[in-house]
Amino acid sequence: MNDGQNKLTSKQLCVLAKEELSEKPLFSRTEKLAFLSALIFSSGSLIMGRGEVSVKMTTESEALVKAVCVCTESVIGRAPVVSGNLRKDIEIPHAASLLLDACVLTEKDGEIAVYEGIAPLFTTQAAAAYVRGAFAGAGSLTSEKYHLEFTFGSRAIADDFLKLLEQISVHGKLAVRKERAVVYVKDGEEICDCLALMGAGKACLQLNAIMAERHMSGEMNRKRNCDLYNIDKQIDAGLRQVAFLKELNLDELTWPLREAAALRMAHPESSYEELAAMLGISKSGFKNRLKRLQAIYETQNRE
Repeated sequence: MNDGQNKLTSKQLCVLAKEELSEKPLFSRTEKLAFLSALIFSSGSLIMGRGEVSVKMTTESEALVKAVCVCTESVIGRAPVVSGNLRKDIEIPHAASLLLDACVLTEKDGEIAVYEGIAPLFTTQAAAAYVRGAFAGAGSLTSEKYHLEFTFGSRAIADDFLKLLEQISVHGKLAVRKERAVVYVKDGEEICDCLALMGAGKACLQLNAIMAERHMSGEMNRKRNCDLYNIDKQIDAGLRQVAFLKELNLDELTWPLREAAALRMAHPESSYEELAAMLGISKSGFKNRLKRLQAIYETQNRE
């Protein structure tokens, strides 16, 4: 990460995470249904009419198109219809059985309705697949201020998603923006944990490297500020000592004290270590001479 060319912008990091997650396979039927459910709730739309229901999604990610095709074909035995060039339109016609199995729809007394909230996910793998689908559908990631968010069209889904994150020890918050409900995470370490749980190992490592570099930079700045503060204190102390030394009659002092006084007055900005080195004595020896000079000054003022 020290090489500027290897650093990713926030947009590149987000794209890396989404592409990595879309390319990572899902193994069980439960995981695939959880992934598709989150994807539909976050970025899909339902088309109902003439007793049929279809799902439509739009994306620019070839990897996500492939992931949707693989999951859909595995679950219902047929692939969705894909059209478009740069922006791909994905349509899953006659999708009632898929939507019921994915708990996007529910049936009660012969009536079909949209499922309110997220159906219980009993395995960590299914929960991770759901979070992955929500991020792939309408998620975003920025590294400048450490911000990971998931957007939903339903407040009930967002509320349940918040609880789902809590179950995997990721603490999010909820905000409502116009007609969308947004769940977001601001803690850098928890964002890394969430990326790792979803399966975005490369993006997690990149974000960890960014965090480590910033921490090191922050430590260097704190040390620099501390050094500047100590230099200021050192100069202030030197000027105070020069002030009282000027009031002493140096001719009445012993040679070691006179030498120390003259050196301090000539170098008010220097540290004790530097002044002691000039005299060829220890730091404590030089400080002791200054203490004796200060004691002489205080005695002189009392008389």
